[in-house]
Amino acid sequence: MAPFNKRQIGYIKAIADVGGHTTYSPQELNADPNLAKLTATDTHDGFGKYAFVSIGKCPQVYTSGSTNTMHAINTARPWFHELPVYDITINTDETSVQPEERVTPECYLESVHARMRMIQELDVTDNTKSHQEYRMLVFRHKERQCSDERYAENFSNPLYDMFLATNNYKYGPLGFRNKSATSANNDYGGYNSVRNDIQSLMTNMTNKEDYVFMKDVRFYLGKEYGGKHIYEDVFHWNHADPIATEATDLTHNESNNKNYTWYVAIFATTNAAGVQADFPYVRFDTTTHVTSG
Repeated sequence: MAPFNKRQIGYIKAIADVGGHTTYSPQELNADPNLAKLTATDTHDGFGKYAFVSIGKCPQVYTSGSTNTMHAINTARPWFHELPVYDITINTDETSVQPEERVTPECYLESVHARMRMIQELDVTDNTKSHQEYRMLVFRHKERQCSDERYAENFSNPLYDMFLATNNYKYGPLGFRNKSATSANNDYGGYNSVRNDIQSLMTNMTNKEDYVFMKDVRFYLGKEYGGKHIYEDVFHWNHADPIATEATDLTHNESNNKNYTWYVAIFATTNAAGVQADFPYVRFDTTTHVTSG
C-alpha cells in the first residue's frame, strides 16, 4: 500500500480531530560557549580523526566477531554521539503541558530540522594543522534500525560497512565485512591498513547497496583557503507520519516500519605526511515538530 500524501494526511487529521496541540521539542549537542572541540577518535593509521552523530537514539547493531551479538552502536565509544530527537514525553493534562510535550499517544511526527555549525581553529602553533580537509556524510540504512531491538529489522553496523572497497569488501572506519560471505554470522573483521587509513576513508565509494545517502560532501577549512574557517549546514526530514505509541521515543512504535535513525559522519585530515588531524568544534541544534490531541 502506497503511503498517504500530504493532502490525504490533512484530511485524516481533520476527520479524526488530531493536531490540536503543537509540539516543538529542541535538542542540542556540544552547545559550548567556549567552543570545545567535539570528542573524536583516531583513524587506524593515526593521521585522521572522525566522529559520528546519531539523529535519534543510537540503534542496536552487531559487534565484530563470529557471533551475532548486539549492542548499542555508541557502547564504549564517546566519539559516537546521539541526539534523542524523537523523545517526546506524553502529558495528558493540557493545562500544564509544556511546549516540548505531546498530549496523546496518538500523534503526527511532522518533521525534524537540524542545524550544524563547524569551526576550524586558526590560532594554532602547528601550521600544518591550520588548514584541513573534511568529508561529511549523512545517511541511513535502507531497513529499519532502532534503539529497541524489538522494533528493528536490521542490525548492520556502518562502522564496518558504510563504504565499498575495490576488493569486493564492505568496510568502515573500524573494520570490514566480507561482501561475498555466505555464513549466517555478520562476518565483521578487524581493520586493514590499506582500507581503513584516512585517505581511503576520504575517497572511497559509499555503500549504496545497504544505505541511503542524503549528503556526501568534501570541503576545506583554514588559513590556506582564504581564511574560511566556518562551515554551516542544514538538514530537514519532512516525515508527516501518523504514530501511536505510549513510549516516550516515537520510534518505538508498530505504526510503520520506517527507519528514523540517521547518521552524520565527519572525517578530518591535514593531508600532511605524518601529521595527525585536529578535530574542530561542531555543534548541532535540532527541532522536532509533532502535533497531537
